[in-house]
Amino acid sequence: MTALPTPIVKNFDQPILFIAEVKNTPLDEKLPFLYNNRGVGEQKTEQCGDLIVIEPTDPHRMLGQQYENVTCVPKTINPGKPNAYEIGSFNFHTDEVVYQPLPATRETVRAFGMTLLRDKECVRFPYRGLDMNVYLYGQWAAYQSPYLEPERRLELLPRNPTDLEFHNFAHVFFSHGQLPLVISVARWRPHQRRIWLADLWLEPGDAIVLPPQPTPGLIGPDTVIDLHGNRNSALACRFHDGVPHLLTTTILGNEAVMQNPATRAHYFEEITPTRHLRLR
Repeated sequence: MTALPTPIVKNFDQPILFIAEVKNTPLDEKLPFLYNNRGVGEQKTEQCGDLIVIEPTDPHRMLGQQYENVTCVPKTINPGKPNAYEIGSFNFHTDEVVYQPLPATRETVRAFGMTLLRDKECVRFPYRGLDMNVYLYGQWAAYQSPYLEPERRLELLPRNPTDLEFHNFAHVFFSHGQLPLVISVARWRPHQRRIWLADLWLEPGDAIVLPPQPTPGLIGPDTVIDLHGNRNSALACRFHDGVPHLLTTTILGNEAVMQNPATRAHYFEEITPTRHLRLR
């Protein structure tokens, strides 16, 4: 019997970057306006540029890839441990989950409860307990799951699983690099068991504002829950050879807000492989 050759084990030339925090700055609660300066968020004492309003949720707008008969059950992460917490486990009852690529325009972002903040525009931003964070997203960040056991958190997965959230604090995504920033979004009607999925391609210089979304009470026929996730932020890098990561700025809740049961994030996953397409 011929002996099998010894397998050759090789490592990547460089470590795989998922997400790195570059800078964290608490917002000044005495500055009531948020100004978009070419994709850079600046707080102002007075109106600067064109003042727009944060649009109210329009539950009648539906865009994206639609899935029917969607189910969602509770799932405990780190069961039996002090840091255990609960997420929602989706099942879209399909072999592959597809996100429809859409340009981030005023109309498309409104279909997911958001407002587009263009360059040289500002909004009143009277929210408390927020930080402005600068992150570096690697092109494979979406192939890492925060819901695995701690020793597997840095594992490069063979699939891109769904990772979505909503929360009762304001959230802003700024696109200020050379490539578009991609935000994965969903509009979920739990009573109707329907969901719409999309990737919003945000042009450099633009920003997306998400107002706080309280946890819904009694789920009825008209209940709409808007979800988002930014693990695919550097999706555009996968279509540009030699660009491994993307720098972006995000406004989100500080640690106290994230830990408060009234404002904390609610997370959802769907382990079926997802497909994220290039915007054409």
